[in-house]
Amino acid sequence: MRVACLRSFKVVSSREAREIDEKASNEYGLDSELLMEDAGSAVYEVARREFGLNNRFLVVAGTGNNGGDALVAARRLYSAGAEVRVLVVGDLARAATLTLKNLERVRKMGVKVTVVSSERDLEVVRGEIEWSTVLIVGIFGLGLRGEVRDYRRSVIEAVNSSGKQVVSVDIPSGVNPDNGRVEGVAVKSTVTVTFGLPKFGNVLHPGAYYSGKLYVSALSYPPALLNSPDIKVELNYPVKIPERPRWGHKGTFGKYLLVAGSKYYYGAPYYASVSFYQTGGGYARLVAPKSVVPVLAAKASGVVYIPGEETEEGSLSLSNLEKVLTIVDEAGVDVVAVGPGLSTNKETMELVARVVSEVKVPVIVDGDGLTALSGRLDLLKSRTKPSVLTPHPGEFSRLTGLSIKEIEGDPVGHVSRFASEYNVYVVLKTARSVIGLPDGKVYINLTGNPGMAKAGMGDVLVGVIAGIFGLGLRDVGQALRAGVLVHGLAGDIAAGEVGEDGVTPDLVLQTLPRAVKLLRENPEAVVDRYFPIQL
Repeated sequence: MRVACLRSFKVVSSREAREIDEKASNEYGLDSELLMEDAGSAVYEVARREFGLNNRFLVVAGTGNNGGDALVAARRLYSAGAEVRVLVVGDLARAATLTLKNLERVRKMGVKVTVVSSERDLEVVRGEIEWSTVLIVGIFGLGLRGEVRDYRRSVIEAVNSSGKQVVSVDIPSGVNPDNGRVEGVAVKSTVTVTFGLPKFGNVLHPGAYYSGKLYVSALSYPPALLNSPDIKVELNYPVKIPERPRWGHKGTFGKYLLVAGSKYYYGAPYYASVSFYQTGGGYARLVAPKSVVPVLAAKASGVVYIPGEETEEGSLSLSNLEKVLTIVDEAGVDVVAVGPGLSTNKETMELVARVVSEVKVPVIVDGDGLTALSGRLDLLKSRTKPSVLTPHPGEFSRLTGLSIKEIEGDPVGHVSRFASEYNVYVVLKTARSVIGLPDGKVYINLTGNPGMAKAGMGDVLVGVIAGIFGLGLRDVGQALRAGVLVHGLAGDIAAGEVGEDGVTPDLVLQTLPRAVKLLRENPEAVVDRYFPIQL
């Protein structure tokens, strides 16, 4: 069944998953054998539900506990009348005790078992795969260490090249459970059944792609363990957007000031301002270089323009600071965004730093604005109002001093630590965006598609976040979460109409109202489309 739309799954690292196991045993008396029986039974249930028992099931099991779970599934399938064979991949002399115990059980039941321990066995592997119609694979689980090599790699490659339906046990073998990276090779799954809670590798790409349809089984874990406040990461479930008051006026739905644009960047200020209106925001002002305002005004006539003084390079000069601060104070601006298309002119970068440090309302910093903050992050610590940063991995690398490879190795951890240290809200824009809050909580967003990997899409996101804030979600964390979800949802609606290749920022602008409407009227449909199925 699906979970209720306004609750969420927490998501865990491999370390946290093992801690849950330890607490289940030490505090609740739930030993490993009971949990393995639960896990294998959950895999059986999903295999039965998805494919039926009138199939030939080949269970490909490793020698660790992940393989033990798969062997329980083999026994359950065989008991239910399905045709079952087993391949054990690895050295039985090093097998886990419970795995050996379950292997002996399936052997005694009469299930054909073949042990694969070298490249010499690969012809047998291919033959058994050819015999099967459905594969259940549990070679590696949370204990994966480093790149998959030798005959184990060959077995996974044989699984992937077979074209058969595949059920993965807990996480696709070869996927790093802590970041979703493929460690050399990984099983491409039709369905994955994960246990307790989803792992980072189940929901972060490319691991999410390799997981296929994701089922989650709570096994016999007590709810207190799975809902522990010590687990700080959750999936970004829909946030309820406030009703639009019938008596509202333009000021009711948010007053937005955008500081953006330069001589060579017209698209960024356009997308970051118009997306505010398309999301439902009420009153958008744009401070842009005076030479670019006529061009922008011809495209977006609903925006109120404040022509700004320019540097010799055609970017906003520092002399605009007082103008910006005055508008914020006198016009009662609710949220300021700064950065899209500003350029990296030295004087303009100083303007950004001063705006961020001096405005007394929530601020969103994107694009070139993030470059201005690199090396000056203490400005964020001194702010008394919320700050939202929207970097892609390259920008986050410049902010943190970490390499992109380091960030990709632990995106959740790095976002959480940065948001906490600098008291900011962060969205790391990736294939599955990671949202960090100052209190250390992290949300992983599941909407969006590869067609959105185009210039200008991040500028749209800026206006969407501001627009959601303007609609009345004045908790910045909730507005950020809803904004990221709506932005991705609009991209998915667009992709459904024209295909992913044809998704553009302009098309996302057009589909934003439908995304907001869907989230308002039918959040359950969003959950049904994007979120794991709870057994």
